[in-house]
Parts: sequence; structure tokens; C-alpha cells
Amino acid sequence: MHLRSLGLATDLELAKTRGQVIDRDGYLVVQTPDEPSYYFGNLLVLPAAPQVGEVAYWTRKFASELGGDPMVRHVALRWDGIHGDAGATDELTAAGFTVEVLQVMTAPSLAAAPCAHEIRTLEPRDLVAAAELEYAIGDRHDDSFRRFLHRRAAWKQKLLSTGRATFWGAFDRSALIGSVGIVDLGARARYQDVQTAVAYRRQGVASALLTAAARASSADVLVIVAEPNSAAAHVYENVGFRTIERVGSACRYPGASE
Repeated sequence: MHLRSLGLATDLELAKTRGQVIDRDGYLVVQTPDEPSYYFGNLLVLPAAPQVGEVAYWTRKFASELGGDPMVRHVALRWDGIHGDAGATDELTAAGFTVEVLQVMTAPSLAAAPCAHEIRTLEPRDLVAAAELEYAIGDRHDDSFRRFLHRRAAWKQKLLSTGRATFWGAFDRSALIGSVGIVDLGARARYQDVQTAVAYRRQGVASALLTAAARASSADVLVIVAEPNSAAAHVYENVGFRTIERVGSACRYPGASE
């Protein structure tokens, strides 16, 4: 399936480093076998946004492809496109889906002001601390989410050990206060998990991390994704990123009612 969206294409390249992407001609199936409850690691990719009358069809198609695993209790759909078409929003919402549109941003290089904190590459053992930082600043604080983050850290450790990615951290003495990853995808590189501890925000930490990772990358194009008009998007713009497209998705999370 030919893709127009750079953001979606890089997402699928990332998915292949942990799971598999199967081309069914008219759509793609993304599976992450070691994490069936990972919503956007187990999904269908559609050629375009679902239109009126198509939501039930794609929901059944998801069930036939991925619903055989009892741990897959969600339904996730993404679709190709660059203009942020949300498709049959009312129909999706009525069927229990949450619809989201994200902006895809790129830059050839980055520039940021110096940061007062130490910025250095992370070792494999540091990625557990990065997972704990994500847990501390996240919206969820249950054991299931913590285990999810630690399994994700194991995936990152594998990427690091094989040279596919580098991870950078910001430190206040010995404490990790921010981190970012960048995955080598050939001519382009994709950022992952930009995060800063709450007490250290608005101090240039994220900008310094993004720039350090960019300077160490040999990619021609740097790619990052953000929620439109979010604080993160403004940080990315300030260091040199520009929005090139908007991409849509929909997920019916476990417990959502139709």
C-alpha cells in the first residue's frame, strides 16, 4: 500500500522494529505480538479516513485480523492522508471511538540555546530510569501502565544495542530530569518520547535534548509528531521544526460503549 503521509510511514517503520506490518493490498495490519494491549501497536491502517457507512465494516475487519487475542480489547484505526481528514467523525464517536488529529513536523537541523543542565547519551540501564520518569509525570499510575513502560524500555534497549537508536538525557547532578530518543530510519530519523520532569520545564531542557540528538544524527530529515497547538508543538517550532502535514486516527478504548 503506497503511503502519502511521512508521519504514518515513519510510524510503520518504527512498528517493524518491534512487531510486524502486513500488507493486505487494501489496508495494512500492524501487530506487536509481545504487547497486544498496546493500542497503536495493534491496529489497521486504512487508505483514507473512514466515511459514513464504513465504520462498522472496518470495526469487523479489525476483529477478524486482531480480535482473536483476548488481550486485544480495543479497536484502533489509522489512515493515510496529509490534511487531517477526520472522516465520519459523528459515526466514529457514536461507535465509541475517540478521534485524534496530530501534526507531523520536520526539520533538516535544529538550534537551541545552551541548557544549564548536563546533556549526555543514555546507556541501556538509564532507559529504566527514563521509563520511571515517564511514569511519574504521566496521567496513569497503575501497575499495568508501569509494566507497559518497562517493556517499552526493553524495546528501546534493543534498539540502542543494535545501533538503530540513540537516547539522550538531561541530568541535575545524578538525577535524570528529561530524556528523548531518536531512531535511525535511513535518510530520516524519528523522535520518540520527549519528556521533562515537571519542576524543570520552561528551562530549555527539551530544546537542548532535541538539538543534541539532532547533531548526532546523520539523517537528512528529522521527524516528530505533536498535538496541534500544544506546548510541545511550540517547543518544537522554537528549535526549527515546521508542520508539513496532519494525520488522523481513531481508537475505541477498552470499556468505551457503542
